[in-house]
Parts: sequence; structure tokens; C-alpha cells
Amino acid sequence: MKKGKWMVSICAISLMLLAGCGGSDQSTSSEDITAVGNQEENNSSGEAAGENDENTAMGRYTEEEIDLSQSLSVVNALSRLTDGSILLADRYEGLWVSKDNGATWEPKDVPYYNGLQEKEAYVMDVKMSPDGTIGIIYDDQIGEEIDTLNTQCVLIRPDGEETIVKLSVTEEDMYPRNIWMTETGRYFVTTVGNNIYEIKEDGTSELFLTVESRPELIQFQGDIMILDGYSYSELLLYDMAKKEYIEDNVLTEFVRDYYGDRGFNGTSWYDLYIFPGEDQVIYLAGDQGLHRHVIGGSAMEQVIDGNLSRLGNPAYGLAGMISLDNAEFLAVFNGGKLIRFTYDPNVPSVPSERLKLYSLEESSVLRQVISSYQIENPEVYIEYEVGMEEGSSITRDDALKKLNTKIMTGEGPDVLMMDGLSIDSYVEKGVLLNLDELVEDLSREESLYENMIDALRIDGSAYVVPGQVSLPVMQGREQYVSQMKNLKSTADAIEQMRADIPGKDILEICSEKGIMKAFAVSSAPAWKTEGGEIDTEAIKEFLTQTKRIYDAQMDGLDQSAIDYYSLKEEYWVAEEGKDWMYDLSFYSPNVLSYVGGLVQLSIGLTDYPYNYYELTSVAKIKGFEDAMLTTMEGQSSNIYLPQNMMGINAASTRTEQAKDFLKLFLSSEVQSSLGCYTINKMALDELFTPEQDLEEGGTYGGVAMSTGDGLMVEMDIYLPTKEEIGTFKGWMEAADTPYIEDSLLEETVFEEGSAFILGNQSLEETVDAIEQKLAIYLAE
Repeated sequence: MKKGKWMVSICAISLMLLAGCGGSDQSTSSEDITAVGNQEENNSSGEAAGENDENTAMGRYTEEEIDLSQSLSVVNALSRLTDGSILLADRYEGLWVSKDNGATWEPKDVPYYNGLQEKEAYVMDVKMSPDGTIGIIYDDQIGEEIDTLNTQCVLIRPDGEETIVKLSVTEEDMYPRNIWMTETGRYFVTTVGNNIYEIKEDGTSELFLTVESRPELIQFQGDIMILDGYSYSELLLYDMAKKEYIEDNVLTEFVRDYYGDRGFNGTSWYDLYIFPGEDQVIYLAGDQGLHRHVIGGSAMEQVIDGNLSRLGNPAYGLAGMISLDNAEFLAVFNGGKLIRFTYDPNVPSVPSERLKLYSLEESSVLRQVISSYQIENPEVYIEYEVGMEEGSSITRDDALKKLNTKIMTGEGPDVLMMDGLSIDSYVEKGVLLNLDELVEDLSREESLYENMIDALRIDGSAYVVPGQVSLPVMQGREQYVSQMKNLKSTADAIEQMRADIPGKDILEICSEKGIMKAFAVSSAPAWKTEGGEIDTEAIKEFLTQTKRIYDAQMDGLDQSAIDYYSLKEEYWVAEEGKDWMYDLSFYSPNVLSYVGGLVQLSIGLTDYPYNYYELTSVAKIKGFEDAMLTTMEGQSSNIYLPQNMMGINAASTRTEQAKDFLKLFLSSEVQSSLGCYTINKMALDELFTPEQDLEEGGTYGGVAMSTGDGLMVEMDIYLPTKEEIGTFKGWMEAADTPYIEDSLLEETVFEEGSAFILGNQSLEETVDAIEQKLAIYLAE
């Protein structure tokens, strides 16, 4: 293991209810949690709530950002002390104190903690109680490499007295992991196992409670311990005085409905964070906003709408939150950003303007941009509609029919994310606005890879602009990869690999459909002519070459590789359905499989800088100096996958706001925050600039994996050299052929092509069957 950086008055409550319910003094039950703004969805005029209304409901929370990103690294706790000061504990940067409700901060001197930092001890957790007692769990072994942990736990009282905690954990517990503190001076420790221990005044400890699964978050409201964890379907409420669990059906239903798939991100931040309020009150903060609940009560009261707050922004991971005086709240997010939420009675509960956005599937990228836009434009409420909500039974066809009906009746969205929608069809029907003027304006304000916009033009005009892109790449021994100039020469080289490396797994894909999908990315653009007709000769060539590749992959392949793939396929069929192999997210180059010898040719999509760091690090490993990394060429060349393609409804009455949204979306500030390969050159440069001050080619990090049969693979990750970054930028500049997935066309080819590749149908029969099915498709 490597060590190091590897309460609220009754008056205030009424204000909160006003903010959450659009001015009405009613709360919402767990069966009907209504977000601010959505209450007006049935407004027949299509205007935002309050437009042209003298009785506009007023009052909502506004946000003030305090940037401590240069001072914080990994926040462990945010606590308010009885003297009114606020303490921040950071695992690596120590303790920070604020005496003005979070406006300004200064380091807090704690000699014991300072000593741990000086000797570079590994601090695992830090918490503070309201009286100022500090609890620390750390490993006191010093050095770069260690095999076991020697974890220590200490309490530091407000007067500086140090109490070493004596813990006798079981073998299953392994070692203490987190410390938790109540407002009344009780201290608890959780371990890697399922036991919770209470620390006594003299530092001794005793077993307090055993749970079915390790908690990742514990909070307290009076004598009630609130527990949450990865396998918890609901929050657990444990009465520490009565030593029994409490049922709270309203709370349970709310958490299951709105945070059923919550995560804890290694406790670095929380999808759902719970913290105490006034007597018997707890607050729940997450992407739905902030909700207030009286334990055992019948309602969940919305205090802050996640749609109007950074709480709903996926880029902001919530690390902690507390309530302040005057109905204010303070939250700390990963990255060192603090947000103070202050109620403003003079701001409309629902913004006076509305902008409608649509995407076929949920987009975290769009969520982030929406949040950024609303922060800059608080007078605008963005109504975001997802055609196929996760878990919904609605089909793609049903979602498209609903969208098209709204567009035809003038109720369509102002901005459309075109991923999964037919750009050609929408342009042909006049749905999309010509964006030439917008692109010209953007080009003056931002430096863009305009080639990636130009390649999407229709009849010379731009109707969509992509935000991010992926590139198909391949990596393997130079003697083979250097020959792979197109699909046929790739098949030639893979056949040669099979002859030279009998029995080995070449591609780690043992499915004919999986092979076709992997190579379709660099070939499918050639299956249609410029006029949009199907090129059957190109499809014939594709099937011929992918059959050669599949046959070479399977020829004499060791049974263990086939069995491993079968297990993986069985798992993903159960999780995603029988067509899981058509999902491009399963196709990314696996450097550890390549370095570990599990695959001889690594292929797939790369879409973010760290993955490029991994790929360029392979050739710096002893024994892999001849590894060659290049873009994947098939029946087409210079391929890129445009993602998050944005367009504007030509019938929108809010085109200026829509254009402003797209400008913000493509700005360097927003694009650099998204983390993916972007068409904004300045943002891409920033993404390729690491936070650490390292020399070019210096060690940046590491990755590792282990397999079920005991194979352990580790590799260091190095910063790419200027030449390697230049190579990547060259790929971006050259990309001029977009791969836009046409699922119906591809799956028709794959389903019929499967019979050909497996020898159950001739090539001519296969192409005839494809033509017949596609004739119906084209007619529609």
C-alpha cells in the first residue's frame, strides 16, 4: 500500500416552506415530492410561473460561493461548534476555522495533528464534536511501501489533552476506519467490518452495535443514531437510549424513491447527505435539493429545489452540510468549494422566465451545464425533460412520438440534445435552427476544433454543435499495429497475430456480434452513400473482414478465455439484457489487460485525458517499449464520435436564451469542468495540465487490478510528453468523419451478419436479408 495523497426558529421554518412550495404553506408527502417550478407544468399559456402575475410567489434560497480549492484537498468533516465558530477538517490539509459563518477561513493550530502531517502519517478520518473535541484515525507507519496498517485513534480535547483510544477489534473488523461524534459528547468508531464501538472517557472501548452491513455515514439527532451505507435500502434509525430501531415509513419511502441508487464515493462525498436540525428534525441533501423531515412525521418538506441549486449539479459532490442561524445553510463540496445558502424573500420562488431542454436519455453533462446556467441566470428556470427516464418502461419509439407531437403542436423544447435523435430527419423537416451565425460568434470568442462542427454540417450549414468527443484507438505490438491501415489490413494483421501467438486471447471479445460492434465504429460511416442510400458493397466488405477477425480470434483460443468471456456475458445479460454488447460504453482500451497479457490487441474508445495518460504510459513499461498507439482505421478514416450534440428548435420563442445556453455550454470554463475530450481547445489544454506540479514525463499515479485466478497487474501512470500531447491534438485536428450510431441499421447488420459469421448463412443471403429489412426501415 502506498501512503500519501494516492438551528431554526418557527419563523424561519415558514420561510423554508414558502421557498419549497411556491408560496403555499403546505408540505409535500413522500408520495408527491413536487419540485419548485414543476408545479406550474399545466400552465396553459406556457409561461413560467409568475409571468404576468401580480401575485407571483416570492422567496427562495440564493447561493454564495466561497472558494477554498487552493486550501482543501479531501474534506472529512464540516462542524459547527457551540461558540458559533465552524471547523473544517481536511485529511491532508489539516483543520480550518471560520468565525463569520464561513465567509473567511484560517488554519487552526492543533500540535498533535500538525505532528502527524510533518511525519506524513496517513490520516484516515477526522471529526469534530460541538465542544471542540477532535477525533483522528491514522496509520503511524512511515514510508513509501507498507504491507499492513497500524491504525491509531486519538481524541484531542479542547484543552489539548490527548487520549489514545484502546480498541480491541475482531479479525473481521480488521482496523478502525471512521470516527463519529454526537452533540452530547459520545464517540463511536466503525471498522472495515460490521461492528460499531463506543469510546469511553478513559479511552477504552466496548462493542455498541453490530449491523448487517458497514455504515458509510452516521449522524445523530438527540439519542437517535442515523446510519446509511452502500447496501442500505433505507436509512436506519437506532434509538440509543431504548436500544431499538425506529420505523419511519415516510422517510423510508422518500429515500427509496429518490435516492435508491445512492453512492458514497469512498466517503469523499455523498449522493445523499444527512445532518441534524432543530429538535427531532433531520435534513436530507442531494440532487433533489434539501428536504426537512421531523422523525416520525408525515411529510418531507422541500427547502431548496435541486433544479435551482448546485445541489443538483453532478459536478458538485457534497462532502458535508450544516445549518446556521437565520435559516441559512453551509455546504462543502469536493474540490474545496463552499456554498452558503441564504433565504431571499425578494426573489420569485420560481424564476420568471423559462427555457425548455430535452434529451432522449438522462445526461449528467447537461445537468452540470443547466446548473451553471442557472447560477449565471437566476431569472431563468430550466425545465429539463428526459424522454426515457432510467427505470421507465417507455420505449424509444414512444418517447420520440411524444417529442414529435409536442414539436408539432408548438410545445416542444427550446434546446435539444440530439444524441439518439435523427439529425438529418429533423433538419429535413425544418425542426432545427441554422446555427451558422452562432458558430461564427463562438469562433470569435472561443478557440474550437471547428473541423468537428464542419463535419456535421448539412448542405453547408451547421444545425448541431458537439461538446465532447471520443476517439477510437488501438494499441499493440508495433510489428502488427503498424500494418493496420484499414479494415482489411487489420484483418490481415490479426490473422498473422494468431499464427504467431497460438492460443492467446487477442481481442478479449468472444462474440461475433461484439466483434462487429467494436469494428463498426470505424466502418459504419461508409455504409451509407452521400445521398443517404445503403451501400451494400460496403456492408459485404465489412462482414467479410469481421468474419476473418472473429475466426482468427477464436481459432485455437484457450478455453479459459472463452469461459471468462461467457461468465462476463452471463453477468451483463442479467444486468443489461441480451443486447448489452451493442452498448459502446463496454468498448474501451484496457491497458491493464494488455500489460497483464490477457489481451494482445487493445481496442476501443478513449474519451478523457487520464485514459490517454494510461495509454501513453504502456510504452514506458519495461518489456512494452514496442507498444504502438494509434487511431483505429476501418472502412473509414479520421473517425470521431460527437457527443452531447446540441441544437435549437427553429420554432422556439426563446432563441436568444437558447443561444446563450449553447455559448455557455461550449465555453472553456464549462467544458474544462466536464473532464472529457472537448472541442474547445483552451479547455482541452487545461484538462491536459495536471494539478500536481510534475515534470514532463513524471509519474502521475498508478492503476492496478487482480483477476479471479490470482493474477495481479500494476502499472505506473506517467504524464505524456509534449510530443505525445501533440500527437493527440493532431488526431483532433484531423478528425473529419463523425460516427453517429444508427442503432437500427447496425443491429440489422449484426443480427443477420451473425448467421454469416457463424457459417449458417451465405454472404449473399445475408445481404439480401439486410436489404429487405432496411427497405422497410428506409420507407419509414
